Amino acid sequence: MDGTRPLVSVVVSARGNGNRLGNLLDALTRQTLDAEQFEVVIVDNDPPGPHRPVVRTVTKADRPYAARVLHEPTPGLSAGRNRGISAARGRYVAITDPDIVPDPGWLMALVAAAQEEQVFCVGGRSLVDYPEGSVLALSEPLQECHGAVRWPAQRTPAAWPYWVTGCNLLFERQTALELGLFRTDLGRKGRWMGDCEDLEFIDRALQSGLQVLIEPAAVVTHPVYLSETTGRYFIRQGAGHGVCVARMHLSVQVVPAAIRADRDAVIDAVVGLAMSWGFLDRAKAVESARDLTRIGFYHAERARLRLLRRRPVLPSFITADRQGVAS
Repeated sequence: MDGTRPLVSVVVSARGNGNRLGNLLDALTRQTLDAEQFEVVIVDNDPPGPHRPVVRTVTKADRPYAARVLHEPTPGLSAGRNRGISAARGRYVAITDPDIVPDPGWLMALVAAAQEEQVFCVGGRSLVDYPEGSVLALSEPLQECHGAVRWPAQRTPAAWPYWVTGCNLLFERQTALELGLFRTDLGRKGRWMGDCEDLEFIDRALQSGLQVLIEPAAVVTHPVYLSETTGRYFIRQGAGHGVCVARMHLSVQVVPAAIRADRDAVIDAVVGLAMSWGFLDRAKAVESARDLTRIGFYHAERARLRLLRRRPVLPSFITADRQGVAS
C-alpha cells in the first residue's frame, strides 16, 4: 500500500443486473486480502431514471472495504469498465461482473501470481453454475458459450486451448492505460449480445509483448440462468460472437482456432444439423444452427468492414515480408 492508495481496485460495471450485486459485495468481505488493500469501484451503467438499484445495493450495508459508485451514461459493458478503470486508484485492477461470487482467496491468488511471475495480466478460473438447471442438455460447445470449460492444473501462459474471461481478470492499471482499454465496439451492449472485448484485450497485450498468465487457484463462480440455456439465446449469442470476431481483425491477429468460419466449418455445421434431425438431438441442432449463424454473421461483418475500407491487421510474417521487399 502506498499511503491511502489501495493495491487493487475491483471494477464492476452493472446494467440491468445491479440487483445481483449483493452476493458479490458480500463475498468481497470474506477475501483473505486485507480489506484496506483493495477498493471496489461499481459503475452504474443503467439508463437514466429514478430507480437506481446499483446505488441502493451498494449503500444499504456497511462493509470493511472502501466502495464507491460512478455513473457511465454511454451504454455498454466496455464503456462501463473503461470508466471504472480510468477512475481506479489501485496499482492493479481486477475486473468482474455483478453476479459473480469469488472464493475467499480470489484476490490474494491473482495478486500473488502477478507479483511472483512479474506479468502484466492474470486470469483466474471461472466455474459456471446452473442454479435453475438448463432448458437444453448442454454439449461442451454450448457450455463454452457461457465460459471456458477446460482449465490448466497449474499456472500456465494464456494460450489456446485455454483462455481467460472478463469476469476474472487482474492487470496492471498503468500498463493497461498505455496499451488501451476495452474496445467499445465489442462486448455486451443492451440487448445486443456482443462479446470478445476481453479476448481482444488479451490478444492485443500478448501481441504487444506483454505476458498473460492463467492462475487456476483464483476461482470465481458464474451463475447462468434458465433463459441463457434456450435455443434462441444460443442463436443470438452466435450472431453477436460472429460479428465481434470479425471486428477483432481490425486491431489484432486472430488465432485461427477462434475463427472457425471456413468451408470445412460450414460443412461440419450442415452435417451436424442433418444428424441432429435424424437422431432427434435438439442440443446438436441448436449447436449446429448457432455455428451457421455465427459463420454467416462473421462473413457479413467482414464484408461490411471491407466496404467501409476498414483494413485488418496483417499477420506478422506478411508484414515482415513486405518490409523486407521495401528495404
